[in-house]
Amino acid sequence: MKNLSSIPTGQQGAALIVVLLFLVLIISAGSIAVRNSTTDLKLATSEQAETLLLTTADNTNKSIEQLVNIDITDNEAVIQKNLALSSAGMFGYFMNIGAEENRGDQIVFCYRPRASYFFRMNEATVIDPSGGSKLTTGASSSGGFCRVSKAEDFSSARNNVMTQVAITRPSSGMVTAQPFEFVPLEVSIQTNNTNSSSPNFRLFSTSFLPGLTQAKESEILKCLKKPNQNAADFGYAAKDEDDNDIIKYYDETLNQCLARIGAPATTLVEDVKLENILTSEKCLDYGKGAASNAFSTACQKMLSVTASGAPKAASASSSKD
Repeated sequence: MKNLSSIPTGQQGAALIVVLLFLVLIISAGSIAVRNSTTDLKLATSEQAETLLLTTADNTNKSIEQLVNIDITDNEAVIQKNLALSSAGMFGYFMNIGAEENRGDQIVFCYRPRASYFFRMNEATVIDPSGGSKLTTGASSSGGFCRVSKAEDFSSARNNVMTQVAITRPSSGMVTAQPFEFVPLEVSIQTNNTNSSSPNFRLFSTSFLPGLTQAKESEILKCLKKPNQNAADFGYAAKDEDDNDIIKYYDETLNQCLARIGAPATTLVEDVKLENILTSEKCLDYGKGAASNAFSTACQKMLSVTASGAPKAASASSSKD
């Protein structure tokens, strides 16, 4: 009886080898596709993070600007502005009499837009370039630095981004200016009048994403305590090998430290000038002799007089008689 099989006995495993080769090719192509999609996702996430950080830092600087450029009819805004310009305020600290020695310091605080107030000096830290820091919060070393463990320190309800602000008035040697550049027109220069000049300030708004780093809160806090610029000019208290008190100087800035521990961060630096804008109000048209010539409403309020120019207090007392 004849054997009808025509398959050569030496080629029975060739089909299996070909199938396995195709499987290897398919798996390789699939792994390459997964790698590419993962890389694209990381790139997209990085762009979104940069946009979020830049927007948050910019909004912080705008909020500081709006703190000064207020609507004078808003009583609460007037109170917050007066606090900012007082000796215990973020700007007044550098402006008031005797504050010249404060130039070069950095007032550091955590921006909390959800709080009922913008700034309090007792929740800030003043970093002194000559070494150490001037803590206005007592014995606490956290001071005005943002804390990851505090939900109120985050800039949004999502608890994903934080913003730390530093305000300084650069020393005279750090400012390039022409003579009398910061003196407003039509204003006499007086050493006891803080409004007779237009002081310049430098704002540092550092926004960062603590959730994208594996670093501990203590590591992040160490970074936030570092200066925003000229790290080698800022010192801090330390001990030497013999346990003696010494001053060491930083070797990196805040932004460099955050980058080293893997926390995405963006620092927005702005130079601003606080200018006292004078406006005039015409109270009375002299020389016309018209009987109806009366003081304007704004001048009546400013001078506390009636439309005819009589003091309001005297007018009130005469009406009682």
